[in-house]
Amino acid sequence: MSAGQAKTWARPLDILDIDEAEEEVYRWLLSHQGAAVSGVAQGLALSPGKAQQLLAVLEQKGLVTRTLERPRRYLPAAPDIALESLALQRQNDLQRAREAIHELQIQAAATRPPDPQERIVELITSREAERQIVEQMARTARDEVVALVRPPILISRLDASGDQWSQREAQARGARSRSIVDAEFLALPGAVARVQGDLGAGESIRVLPQLPFKMVLTDRRIALVPLNLEQSGSPLLLVRSSALLEALYALFEMLWERAVPLRVARSGALETGRPAPVLSEEFGNLVSLMAAGLNDKKIASEMGVSASTLNRRIGELMRTLDARTRFQCGWAAALRLANADKWQGIPREESESRSAGK
Repeated sequence: MSAGQAKTWARPLDILDIDEAEEEVYRWLLSHQGAAVSGVAQGLALSPGKAQQLLAVLEQKGLVTRTLERPRRYLPAAPDIALESLALQRQNDLQRAREAIHELQIQAAATRPPDPQERIVELITSREAERQIVEQMARTARDEVVALVRPPILISRLDASGDQWSQREAQARGARSRSIVDAEFLALPGAVARVQGDLGAGESIRVLPQLPFKMVLTDRRIALVPLNLEQSGSPLLLVRSSALLEALYALFEMLWERAVPLRVARSGALETGRPAPVLSEEFGNLVSLMAAGLNDKKIASEMGVSASTLNRRIGELMRTLDARTRFQCGWAAALRLANADKWQGIPREESESRSAGK
């Protein structure tokens, strides 16, 4: 295993430091309780010395006990007691590791340069560091992973499963996953199958005709942004919690509102959903008057309605746009209109063929 490569557990008991040979002896003893060393060696086709060595290790780990009589006979400990004890010990070890992490964070904060702004943005120049950071971001995400995806794909092939596995792990922990892709990405070989799989796994994906850059952002805490999309091995910006990070997240939300949802049809084909409907003429007039800065009395007069009717219509408009304040309501209305303009003139058949990479 190379330095920096995360260890993977091929077998469930690996994490308890029980190797395959030890597990085989323990499982055999569960069905042959009271066997002597010679019986274990014969039953598992081991040399007596190897069988004795494995039994000694299992005894040290609390998985077997031996009798006092000669020849010694070995009895397996109950799995719910012996293995649970080892699992508890591992949990204690992990807790101590977490405490060490906290101590290291305190030490890092104490030795940080006087100007903390220097740590907000870092330049990542190594492809291996890039891969590890992407995986770490997905593996540690707890609330949300958002991404802007467009060509060229430099981190991994579309059919590679490593980054998908990491994102699936984040979703399994309850992290919401949202991505915006552009039409050129969907035309890449394997892209449609990739998107279909992601949608089937519960990710929300939307499409725009074109994206300005690429980005992955987790938990509104850290983001990774390539600096040169066309240059292989281009440096990336690692952005931590800051006003800059909040601006990147706000930009994602604006693009998300304008993007068209992707979904998998009953036939299994990838298709686009309808853009958000344009506001009705009545709501459009109301938004225009609100944007003009008129007070409620003047708006009601212009629309020829009572104050109570105006308040009811404003409430309906806010519910339609899922807005909590009038400012949000106006902003969402503007995005709704911009969304309609962006996709206007693109026939449904054409947008579907684009989304299917045809």
